[in-house]
Amino acid sequence: MKSRLKEVFFLFLLVSGCNLYAQEFEARTSPFRINLSAKDAIAPDVYLVYKNGGVINEDGRVEVEIRVFDVAGISQISINGTQKIEGDPVDSAKFAAEFMNGEEILVIARDNFGNVKERSIIIKGQAADLNSSVKTNRKYYALLIGVNEYSDRAIGSLNEPIKDATLLKNLLTSKYKFEEANITLLKNPTFEDFDVVFSSLSNKITPDDLLLIFYAGHGFFDERTNIGYWLPSDAVKANRAKWFRNSALVENIAAINSKHTFLIADACFSGAIFNTRSVNNNASTDISKMMRVSSRKALTSGKLSTVPDKSVFMKYLLKALDENQNMYLPSEDLYDTIRLAMKNNSDSHPAYGEIKNAGDEGGNFVFIRRE
Repeated sequence: MKSRLKEVFFLFLLVSGCNLYAQEFEARTSPFRINLSAKDAIAPDVYLVYKNGGVINEDGRVEVEIRVFDVAGISQISINGTQKIEGDPVDSAKFAAEFMNGEEILVIARDNFGNVKERSIIIKGQAADLNSSVKTNRKYYALLIGVNEYSDRAIGSLNEPIKDATLLKNLLTSKYKFEEANITLLKNPTFEDFDVVFSSLSNKITPDDLLLIFYAGHGFFDERTNIGYWLPSDAVKANRAKWFRNSALVENIAAINSKHTFLIADACFSGAIFNTRSVNNNASTDISKMMRVSSRKALTSGKLSTVPDKSVFMKYLLKALDENQNMYLPSEDLYDTIRLAMKNNSDSHPAYGEIKNAGDEGGNFVFIRRE
């Protein structure tokens, strides 16, 4: 009997000890969001996801889902002025909605520490029958150029261009219909490398193909002569003989017989390549029509203004391409997404338009996602 009582008493002590330890452990490991002691300075993340491939319905509406995340807790969310959450904080929220195609919406999210994220989004839907009308045998080519190092010490070196070009290459091959074999990545090219690669592309690309050209590195615009330049790695500051003129760039683009060429430039004074008139931002949702008509368009980080090494433009370019949910992404829609993001988060303004004297006929370069 005494032995049995000892066993019961020992079991009681064991259970009591476990309960006390569990209570102490729970007190020390309460939810991270509730016990944040340091002030959080990061605003909530706001995403838009297209449902059903972003297809426009018979009423001209597009179904989307708006998603908001913040580990510090979201205290308030409004969409176009309508409060969706106000009161007890949550870590994430999703809202299904329908908007008219082309409608601009405003999402405002506030976290527990008062950090506010405002994101303007233009709804970009697409027709339901695109797959049957868009050619599938055309090839996507890309020329990606990053210049970090310059042989002339008078020209400052950069840290980001090659990394940015590589990140762009990875996105194009993993999410869009660019094949590795059709992408040329030039790291620190010389003036001669520029000539060689453009000559090679003009011999390779057919009238059904699309070409994306990307440049990140130093650039310069001479206001006196109205001439813009890209600076290859062997450029000399005191002598412009090996500076690559914007006019030479335009001539090379015109000589490449592609259906569509889209230039993206993250360089100082890159806006000099534009035509005198800019493109109106009212892209049609008829993707097949966009792709039937030839185009020569450009998107740059700024028009006749300097840009920093660590580029806000590049951040939002990669983000827009990565988060795109539509099967078809016209270059004008890409510009809209970047423009709105930079409007809220940067003092610089991207530019978009036709490349002057290069053969633009009003079409559009369209990125196609991998299925």
